Amino acid sequence: MNKVKIVCTLGPKTSSLQYIKKFKNEGMDIVRLNGSHGSIDWIKKTILDIRRSFPTIPVLVDLPGSKIRIVHLNVNKNLVLGEIVIFTCDEKYKGSKKLTLNNNLIYKKVKVNSKVLADDGNLVFKIIKKSKKDIYCKVLSDGTLKTGKGISFNIIDTRKELISKEEIKLIKVLKNNMPDFVGVSYTKNKDHIKKIKKLLNQDKIKVIAKIENSYGIKNLKGILKVADGIMIDRGDLSLSPGIVNIAIAQKDIIKLAQLYRKPTIIATELLSSMIKKTLPTKPEISDVTNAVYDGCSATMLSEETVSERHPHLIVRTMKKIIDTTLMHQLKKQNLNRKNSDISNAASKAAVEICKNLPISKIIVITKTGFAARLLSLHNLKQNVYAVTNCEYTARSFNLIRGTEGIYLNINFFQKSTDHIIGTLKKLYKIKKINNNDLILIVAVGYPKKGNKMNLIQIHQVKDLVETFKWRKS
Repeated sequence: MNKVKIVCTLGPKTSSLQYIKKFKNEGMDIVRLNGSHGSIDWIKKTILDIRRSFPTIPVLVDLPGSKIRIVHLNVNKNLVLGEIVIFTCDEKYKGSKKLTLNNNLIYKKVKVNSKVLADDGNLVFKIIKKSKKDIYCKVLSDGTLKTGKGISFNIIDTRKELISKEEIKLIKVLKNNMPDFVGVSYTKNKDHIKKIKKLLNQDKIKVIAKIENSYGIKNLKGILKVADGIMIDRGDLSLSPGIVNIAIAQKDIIKLAQLYRKPTIIATELLSSMIKKTLPTKPEISDVTNAVYDGCSATMLSEETVSERHPHLIVRTMKKIIDTTLMHQLKKQNLNRKNSDISNAASKAAVEICKNLPISKIIVITKTGFAARLLSLHNLKQNVYAVTNCEYTARSFNLIRGTEGIYLNINFFQKSTDHIIGTLKKLYKIKKINNNDLILIVAVGYPKKGNKMNLIQIHQVKDLVETFKWRKS
């Protein structure tokens, strides 16, 4: 079983049972069908084929979404730096001199001299003129444009409808053909997901929110509450206004998704260089490795497995990078475990508690100051109060970073932990802690020779005051 799953996108050329079997043998876990590129009949047939021959493989179908795309382009168009291309919004145009868009109103919103990006930013244009429904652009980068590729204009999406007519049509088909997952392109907010779920009306079909623009980022918390998982489409997301560093955005999204216990798929150009080459680039290896370290649930291959050129080799390479990364993580964990002991493990637990709860103060009850020194290594924002029953020792604690040494005349017991509550009572009376504090206590319980820091407690001080009827002196 792959711990980090591999999603493979199928195209008409790679959706035969032979290709699917090869992908599965190389490490594929989930099949993806893109509603933006494949016909509804092809999607229906492919789902049926997979169900018959590979019943254990989950199927993900992406809805087309609102993305502006090139349509009716019969052959790939090679672009030369400096040439002029014409995008047209005229749906009736049947010629080959213009590139037809799937949006018949976008020409009204674009501005002359603004930049246009295509194919996830790999191709760049500049608008030089508008005429009727045509948009004239100068090519600023060489490349090849294919049918179905997305075009990104520098405009604000003002559409009111969340679900297009094409998507509603596909959803009706999916209700009867039952894929395991449906991907919602350009998810805007939680209502977007709720409406898709209502249209599907199938609890068995899980809904994946695709985070592709600033709307998705802005409303991510709400989306995570209702979606069954998310996909980070880094191509479109990296072009969205406000996204300065896609790597940081990816880390933040995964971290938030983990808080909501939702799986995350990382998508777009993970191994795209291998469409033409047999080895991945060093940045691609780093990219996949970082996605695994960030905590993603799955990585996705898009165009890499749609192309007929050695796609099974690309799946094998993806699995190899993931496996070596997971092996390295496991070695680090084992090494840390070998070099750890009870006190180290307890200090790490205390640090995690301080990060995840509004702890206001840390109380360390200690004879030697070992626990205070250990905690000080973690640069915690909370102040540490190291309490001991020796005046000289208490003063020495003040050298420890972020720590105040406190002397209290109290007995530390070996066969009881009563001194802990006694210590807290005295700290309350001398006003080192108060009713508003949420405190973390670190101590040694039932010490024997060599025992250090094996006890952690968390208390609301006001609860202790009520329970033990403390009174300030």
